[in-house]
Formats: sequence, C-alpha cells, structure tokens
Amino acid sequence: MYHEESPKNNPILHHQTTIELFNHTSTFRRACDYPLVTQMLSSLEDLMKKPKYDIQTKSTNGLAPVVYVQSGCDPPSDRDHYVKELMRYIKIDSYGTCLHNKDLPEEFRNPMTMDDEGFHDIVAKYKFTLSFENAICEDYVTEKLWRPLSLGSVPIYKGSPTVQDWMPNDHTIILADTFSSPKDLGEFITSLDQNDEEYAKYLEFKEKGISNTRLLQTMKNRPWGHSVEDMNSVTGFECFICDRIHDNLNRKVSNLAENIFVASQEHYGCPRPEKYNFAASTNAEDSTERDQWWKEYDQSIEESKELNKKVKSTWHF
Repeated sequence: MYHEESPKNNPILHHQTTIELFNHTSTFRRACDYPLVTQMLSSLEDLMKKPKYDIQTKSTNGLAPVVYVQSGCDPPSDRDHYVKELMRYIKIDSYGTCLHNKDLPEEFRNPMTMDDEGFHDIVAKYKFTLSFENAICEDYVTEKLWRPLSLGSVPIYKGSPTVQDWMPNDHTIILADTFSSPKDLGEFITSLDQNDEEYAKYLEFKEKGISNTRLLQTMKNRPWGHSVEDMNSVTGFECFICDRIHDNLNRKVSNLAENIFVASQEHYGCPRPEKYNFAASTNAEDSTERDQWWKEYDQSIEESKELNKKVKSTWHF
C-alpha cells in the first residue's frame, strides 16, 4: 500500500481489518515500512529561505493578519467549523471555496497554481497562515504547513499531534490545540500581531538554523527526494519491496524461515475525528454537510470487515 494522503477520501483504509490485508506500506506515518513523513518538504534549503517581506511590510499592507486558503470543505478534521468560529475574534482573509470572503486573482483560482510563484507571493504577504489539515493523524504534515513555513508566514497549525517532532525548533508554529477555544487563540494572535519583537521569534530559525536533529537526520537519510537527480518515492518503494522479496528468496534457498510482513493500524490508521460544537456558528446547513463524512466513516467500518472476509476467503496456504 502506497498512500501519501490521509484516509479522508477513502475511510475504509482507517481500519485494522483493511490494513492487515497489506504486506508492505509506504505512508505518512513513521511507523510504516517506507515512511513519507516529510513528503511535502522539498529540501531544507527551501525551508530556510529568507522571507520575501519583512515584518513592517506585512503590518502595513492593508491585508488581514491571517490568511486561509482551502477549497476542500467539511473534511473530517472539521477545520472549517473551527475557522468560522475563529473569524468572530480576528480578521481572516479566506481565498478558497471554504468560508470564502476574498477573491484570488483569476490566474490563481485553479488549485493547480498553488505552487506558482505568484500564489506564493500572496501567502508571503501575510503574517499568519491557517495551516489546518484535512484529517487529524499522527505524522500527517502536509504542504499546508510546509508552504507558509518556507515563505515566512507563521503557521497557525491544527493537525498531527506529533507535528513538533518535525519542526525546525520548538518555537516555529502556533498550535491551535494549546488554546482552550478559538476565542483565546484569536486574542493571542491579535496580541502577537501587535508585538513585532515576539512575532520575529517564530522566524528566528531562518537566521539561526535548524536545531531539531530528527528533522535534520530524516532529510539527510531519506532515500528519495524532489530534485531531478533524486529517486522519487514511488520508485524507491518499489525497490524496497523488491529487496524484501529477493531477501526471502535467498532465505528459502538457504532453508531459512521466510520473513512474514503484515501491516498494522500503526502504519496508516487515524483515530475517529471529533466534531466541534460552537453554538454561535452552527446552523442546520452546516450540520447536514458536516455529517456526511462521519456517515461514510461509520459505514466503512462494516465495509472493511466484509472486505476482510472476502479477501481472506480467496487465500490458499
């Protein structure tokens, strides 16, 4: 199983009864066989780039202090519901389909342009970027975080509970989950927006360097990369599986027991997500849309069990 995305679009993969049908795994989780944890970080050099705009420019450009760009609405992380409540306490420019209140230039409305320099220039002008993942999974850290971090816009993050394991230092991002409510988070951002000295501390790693040895070692030792000279992760995973099969063939010839590989939920699974309940920002339309994913998730539990039975009924030993 090679799957770099969260189980959002295929919730049947959440469950042990599905994952145990696979032998070899390559996912975002460090516990899998061929981890892709830093899949969306092209290089440390990209992460260390100097911000295009200084703090003074960001403070006087007439934009909101915070930017939000999402067009995949009502995901299992329930991020839109949280952001809708947060908007009551701080101004947020929302360019995507979700909670839309500001238009992107025509040339950047296609999601395929999000890696264009012009789109990056828009994000770089903001002091803060809401970096909320579509699912809450261990080690699931995507471009939603790495992009603003590289561009010098401080991420306000909600997603992987282990995200700090991969950050340049312990004062790089603002964790939404450390605040008791969106109101408290909004008040903190407002205060930080008015204190350039404290704000600048979140970007110090770009001058002082990366102190996180786990991140440094992972980027140095990962067997795949993003440059033309590097092997890509798909090819790398194929080679990894070939090596495992070849090793077992050698063991068989030598009359040794073959290695048995069975995936577990630690290789990909995520906990069942929770929905937020902010009375002031909830309405019937919200509930209808938001409930859809949870219905699919609950249905996938039985589908996974049925799939497990059907597949195992074809096995012959």
